[in-house]
Amino acid sequence: MVKCPYCSRAAMSPLRKSALGPGRAVNCQSCGKLVSAHWSGIFAAIPAFLGGFVFMKSESRLLGIAAIVAGLVLMGLLHTYLVPLVRSDA
Repeated sequence: MVKCPYCSRAAMSPLRKSALGPGRAVNCQSCGKLVSAHWSGIFAAIPAFLGGFVFMKSESRLLGIAAIVAGLVLMGLLHTYLVPLVRSDA
């Protein structure tokens, strides 16, 4: 579970956090206050963009698809485990 920046209890599951961005706020499961992902989470998308670039430049379709899949998996892992939750003033 991911800790809430307000109450330090479980705010949501890692799977739910992986779909959360800085522009979207959701309620903490424990205290009900709004939380969102830190704005630095946009940098977690870089591996997915690089995977798309490899796909466009690659001669091999299989290599390109593997690059996209790897980029998306890495993006999800970075966002889930490195990007912190912050208090939302929305």
